[in-house]
Amino acid sequence: MMRIWYFSPLLTWSINVAAWCIIHLGLGYLCSRISLARFDPSLRFYKTYWWEQNGKIYDSIFHVRRWKHLIPQGSKPYKGSFSLQHLNTSEPAYLMICIQETIRAEFCHWVMMLPSVIFILWNSLLAEFWIILYAVIVNLFPIIMQRYNRPRFRTLLERQLVDVT
Repeated sequence: MMRIWYFSPLLTWSINVAAWCIIHLGLGYLCSRISLARFDPSLRFYKTYWWEQNGKIYDSIFHVRRWKHLIPQGSKPYKGSFSLQHLNTSEPAYLMICIQETIRAEFCHWVMMLPSVIFILWNSLLAEFWIILYAVIVNLFPIIMQRYNRPRFRTLLERQLVDVT
């Protein structure tokens, strides 16, 4: 795939900004409409791997606790969305929703990186490199945050289930 449309630098920049706004908001909206039942916490991809050390690796390498409050709540623009910023209760059903919401958020951010390749249709290879880097950086931090939080929710859920029995 290579560049097929040529625009002035200002128009190219404007198209890039508009395209990213549409992509982020559009995919965010579409992901927010996917049923939580589709996000199975037992799927291998969404489990915590041994090397993640129950999410601790993300704090030791990326210092997640220092910046996670700075990441905007991506679901805010979508009516009826679920917020993961504050834990409202420790009820098992609520914690399961939190786990599934972290999966939905992670899925959404992985998907948001994919359209970066279409920008090559109107950008140079150098610009495309920066666009892909932008897509990775902007989405990687929320993914890291979800992978940091999910094991914490799972641990809390396991404790609550033990307390119930």
